Amino acid sequence: MLSTPSILSLARLLAVVSSVHAIRWIPRQETGDPAPFDWKTVTPNTDLKTLVPCYDAFQCGTLTVPLDYSRTDGPNATIAVTILPATDKANYKGSILINPGGPGGSGTQAVLGLGPLLAPLVGPGYDIVGFDPRGTGESLPSAKCFDAAEWRIFEQNEIFPMESREAVAHALAHDEVIAAKCAEKLLGTGKGSTVEEVGGGRFMDTGSVANDMLSIVHALGQEKLNYLGVSYGTILGQHFAAMHPDKVGLMVIDGVADAVLWRSAKLTTEMQNSDNVFDAFVNLCTKTGKSVCPIAEKNAEKTLARVHRILAAVKAQPIPIVPHANGFHVATYEELRAFVRTQMYFPLAGFPEIAAVLAAAETRNITALHDFAADSPDTGLPGWFSGDQALQAISCVDFPDLSSTTLDEAWSFVRNTSNYSWSFGSIMARVKTECIPWKIRPQNPYTGSFGAEKLSGKLLVASNVYDPITPLADARAVVKRFPAGESALLVQNSIGHCVALNMGQCAAEVFGKFFQTGELPKSGTICQPDELPFVGNVTVGIEPNFHL
Repeated sequence: MLSTPSILSLARLLAVVSSVHAIRWIPRQETGDPAPFDWKTVTPNTDLKTLVPCYDAFQCGTLTVPLDYSRTDGPNATIAVTILPATDKANYKGSILINPGGPGGSGTQAVLGLGPLLAPLVGPGYDIVGFDPRGTGESLPSAKCFDAAEWRIFEQNEIFPMESREAVAHALAHDEVIAAKCAEKLLGTGKGSTVEEVGGGRFMDTGSVANDMLSIVHALGQEKLNYLGVSYGTILGQHFAAMHPDKVGLMVIDGVADAVLWRSAKLTTEMQNSDNVFDAFVNLCTKTGKSVCPIAEKNAEKTLARVHRILAAVKAQPIPIVPHANGFHVATYEELRAFVRTQMYFPLAGFPEIAAVLAAAETRNITALHDFAADSPDTGLPGWFSGDQALQAISCVDFPDLSSTTLDEAWSFVRNTSNYSWSFGSIMARVKTECIPWKIRPQNPYTGSFGAEKLSGKLLVASNVYDPITPLADARAVVKRFPAGESALLVQNSIGHCVALNMGQCAAEVFGKFFQTGELPKSGTICQPDELPFVGNVTVGIEPNFHL
């Protein structure tokens, strides 16, 4: 059984690595201190039998796979893999692959922190395997379309949020530059004998990555995939289960985005519970009062009004911070909005942070804001710490061709999504609009259905009641596409992105039993959390009368 401190550590670490590519300014040093290891010393192989010791207790390798699975005589991609070996060899159960989300999250990064925390949950008989999907981290082809120095300069021109037609036009021009730079590196011609000639960007779609996961499993000498995917990792998991239902072992997808909606770029409904999470912040802050939440007022309406006054004041007059962790900094309205959004992913730790930062912004307390939005340079850091364009490279080839979208249509979409959700509307709009100028189309996208009549293993689908970016409705839709008895839905009566990011003991026991025995919970099982933000320990979750 995983202890409560371990559960909280797991949740907070997952929260950082799963949101790092969705929230561009998140401090890179929060993701962990990169241990000294040079991936250039690893020789690519067609199997993973020869691994190199790395990061103290881990093993690293790079697997050579076909760039184009329909053309096995063509050029290759190389997939970086980091493994935390099982400690109970006598009761060895195989491997569990993990994907921390994104798209663009690095599994070789995530496993360094997650592996030691997952091992007590899933049992000591598993190898825990992190890999970098195509375009990400240390895998090749890479979606680094800029060198580190020019990207650091260019990303300062980011327009966010898009609150006017002119801002949308500026954002599209900004994204046109990214699209042009990536086309130079990744477009190719679709023909040839090298990755550069063919165009590596044509093969960064999620279906190709699902095939890579099967290649990793086979290279490890195993037949079926055991898997834990959160956030975007659930889309990858749905691809795998649909494409290779006879290769499914034990799979968990947690914080579920519906792959049907993703492939259609229908992102608006993904935010259907976003403002519920923000409302929970306001209500719990108000309920516990100023002694716990410094911006609390007598009722929720007044607390909400205070939040908006603080944001409006910073919008009208940004806050110069000198000294700052980076020397100097100007805290802006856009950054505060992004900060609030980020903390909504993991409310147990995040809600108190929102309250503290807003209180500091209200009084313009530069001492309290010393570390706000602190960042570290990309220079000299491993691949998974460096800025890349993996988010666009993956999502834009998964989405339909959006190149015919006009400025007026883009502005209309931005307005509609922003009206749909105050908290997440603008960021979800940007995930789609940044693909309008994208010039690369996938060579062999997966066009089949998402579901299966039969699985060779079992699928556990998990969701919180209120998730800011992957709603419970998506989890319900996805589980229905797989056979009853081979799949089940677990709901945690809590708030935040993914059950694992806000995991209570009940959910931890369900996850653990699933990987240790293969036992699914009764579909529709509801777990209560151990605690709620600001409130502390509870016996009933965010919705006292919630039922499926």
